[in-house]
Amino acid sequence: MEREKILQRFEHEIERLAAAAAIDRAVQTIKTGVPQVTDFLDPIQQRAAEKSLHLLGEVKYISWGGFQEAERVRILIFPAVSQAKIQDVPISIVQADAGAKAEALCHRDFLGAILSLGLRREKVGDIVIAREGCAQIIVSPEIASYLQNNLNQVGSYGVSVRGLDAADVAAAEPRSRDIKATVASLRLDAVASAGFGLSRSKLAPAIRAGQIKLNWQSVKNASAAVKQGDIISLAGRGRMEVAEVRGESKKGRIHIVLKKRI
Repeated sequence: MEREKILQRFEHEIERLAAAAAIDRAVQTIKTGVPQVTDFLDPIQQRAAEKSLHLLGEVKYISWGGFQEAERVRILIFPAVSQAKIQDVPISIVQADAGAKAEALCHRDFLGAILSLGLRREKVGDIVIAREGCAQIIVSPEIASYLQNNLNQVGSYGVSVRGLDAADVAAAEPRSRDIKATVASLRLDAVASAGFGLSRSKLAPAIRAGQIKLNWQSVKNASAAVKQGDIISLAGRGRMEVAEVRGESKKGRIHIVLKKRI
């Protein structure tokens, strides 16, 4: 199937970009016989890339992010006549440890420290909080040494950084806290306001600037509908899941439970 016909199947730009990048790598694999690998992809990008590769045919692929439940993955694309396994997907793991005294550090703190070094988000996979003050970071191999040599502080805490074997990844469930709230409606701005502790008026500029994502896609419509199971993220504030949508109160407000990642 032709590249443009495949891309026409995707409605959103983020999907088309992920699909186009995957197709381009697949074409290179077909021409040279050499496997190619994508950057780390979020779930929306992953689905688009995998769908495009399935439609294209002529190649096989493996998606892997370092452990079974990884959210962000790389896709290894290889000739259809070949075989590959998850160990062939190029990833590295580094551990940044600030010690138990840094119990307040969370996923957002570690990610912010990494990106402040000038590294691109697509080169970083999942960040697993292994224990208080300690994170295991899945990365592209080409940045692993740089991270080990240059990441020396997270927040106000000094960190020691070392490489890990894949078998040592904790792969623990992300830590979260429940937020119980009532909202007037299941609008994006109303739910985000309850979860991030900001007024809707303060959220409005962030929404217009595309800093709020719904299911990993930027949404600039404050009235966009939100449902149970959706993931909402705000740049600099982390992300949360709409875990439950319960019944209405006597005053007609909707009871919800949000799981805020910490």
